[in-house]
Amino acid sequence: MTKKKSETAATPQPRVVRNRRISVDGHRGYYTSFGYRAARVANREGRAPIAAAGSRHLEYDREKLINQSREFMRDNAIYKGMINRAASYIVGSGFKLQARTDDPDWNVKSETLWKYFWKNPGIRGFLSGQQLEKTVCRELLVAGDTAVLKLQGGKVQPIEAEQITSQRQKSGVNLGRFGNITSFNVCPYSASGFISASKSVNIKAEDVCFLSNPDRPSSTRSVPPSQAAFTMLHRINDVCDSEAIAWQMLARFAVAITQKDAAETAYLTSRDDPNKSGDDTEGDLTTRLHELDYALIFHGESGEEIKGIERNIPAKNFSETLRTFLRVLGLPLGLPLELVLLDWTQSNYSQSRAVMEQAYQTFLDWQLLLDSGFLSKVYMWKVAQWISEGVLGERGDLVKHEWIKPTFPWIDQLKEAQAYGVKLDRGMATHAQVLKSLNQDRDEMMEAREAEIKDAIERAKKIEKETGQKVPYEIFCGLKPPKTDAGRPGGSEPAAADKETD
Repeated sequence: MTKKKSETAATPQPRVVRNRRISVDGHRGYYTSFGYRAARVANREGRAPIAAAGSRHLEYDREKLINQSREFMRDNAIYKGMINRAASYIVGSGFKLQARTDDPDWNVKSETLWKYFWKNPGIRGFLSGQQLEKTVCRELLVAGDTAVLKLQGGKVQPIEAEQITSQRQKSGVNLGRFGNITSFNVCPYSASGFISASKSVNIKAEDVCFLSNPDRPSSTRSVPPSQAAFTMLHRINDVCDSEAIAWQMLARFAVAITQKDAAETAYLTSRDDPNKSGDDTEGDLTTRLHELDYALIFHGESGEEIKGIERNIPAKNFSETLRTFLRVLGLPLGLPLELVLLDWTQSNYSQSRAVMEQAYQTFLDWQLLLDSGFLSKVYMWKVAQWISEGVLGERGDLVKHEWIKPTFPWIDQLKEAQAYGVKLDRGMATHAQVLKSLNQDRDEMMEAREAEIKDAIERAKKIEKETGQKVPYEIFCGLKPPKTDAGRPGGSEPAAADKETD
C-alpha cells in the first residue's frame, strides 16, 4: 500500500547528532560549553543554581562562614599562617601620611599631629597605629568586612563583623532609597562572650569607617575571601589525618603470619580489647588485641608462613598531593605556594619575582581599600577636629594627601638595587619612587642624608686640621669616595714611593 504525501511528510525523521553521547548519573545528553545547551542539560538533570540577590545569599551563609573562618584561625596553623602572612605583606611597617597641600608648613604640622595621634589612636589604649592597621586588615581577611568607630573623644574603636547586627536587621546595615548606607546597628558582647542583639545601638554612617569588599553590586556585607577554599582546607586536614593514622597503624604491625585456621588461632592467642565493644564493631576479632614482647620467636609448622611488614610511607605521593592542595588553597587571596609554605627551595629568582608580582596585585587591592575606607576617613576627621580646636588653620585644599603604602618586597637586595639603579639612569623611575619601594619618605630621607653629609664634612675637616692629612668626607657618610686620575680615593695624596712608581 502506497502512503500519501502528507503522511510521509508528517513521519518524524531520525535526528542526527554528531556530539559524543555520554552518561552522567544515568542521564544521557550532549554537553558543550557553548550556547544554551549546557543550561538545558542542567535543567533536565535537576541541577538548578539558586537565583537571588547577593544580600539574600549572605543572609543565610555569612554568619556560618565567619564562624568557620574564626575556627580555622584558632585551630589550623596553615590558615592562620596564610592570613597573618597576607596581612603582613599588605600592611608591612605601616602606612605613612604625606600631606600635599600648597602650604609646606601646614603639611609638616598636620603630619606631626597625625604621627602623635597614631602612636595611640584606640580608645582601649594599647594598640599603636600600625597594630590597628594590621588588626583591621586581618579582620577583613578573616571575616570579609569590619568597621572602625569614630568616637566623640577623638579616639577610634575597631569592632568585629559579628557586632554589626540587631534583632530586627540581621545584616546590621540600614540602607536608603538608592542603597546608600544611612546607619549601622552595633551590638556589644555580653559577659558570657556572645552578641547581645537586644542591646544594639544605632550609629550614623558618618561616624563609622565601614570596610567591605562585596562580590556583587547587590551586596553590602561580605564573606571571608577564602571561603571558596574552605572545602579544600577540610580535605587537607583529612589527608594529613589519614597519613598520620596510617603511620600509627603501620608502626603497630611487625609481622604477618599465614597459617591454617588463622582466625581461630589468632582468637586463642589474643585477649579482650578494653577500648572496644562488640556493639559497634564487626566480627569478634575487632574486639581482640595482641601484645607481643620484644624478640619473641614464632615456631610454625610445615606449610605455615611468616613475613615482615614493610615500613614504607603509606602514601608515596603525599608531599606532592599536599603541595597541590596548598597551591589551590592560596588562590582566593592571590598567595602563591611559596608564601603559603614559606618554601622557596623549588623556585629561582625569576620565578619568585613573577609570583610575587602577581600576589602584589592582590595586595594592592586591599591596600586601596584600607586607604579609602579607613585611613583617609580617619585623617580627614582628625583634621576637621584640629581645625575646630585652632591647632591647624583652615584651608581649601586640605583634602590633598596620600599614603606611602608598603610596596613590592625586594626578593634579592643586590639585584633589586641594580635594577632600580638602571631605571634611575634611564629616567624610568624617580628617586622618590625608589624610596617608596623601601617604604621610605623622600623628604625625611633627604633631611637625614643632608645631616649626615654635613657631619661627615665637619669630621673630615677636623682630621685634616689635626693631622694635616686630607681625608675624603664620603667615608663618614656611607658614600663611595670619588677616584682621582691615579685611581686612588679623592682627596688623598699619593705617597713618595707611589709618585716614583707612577
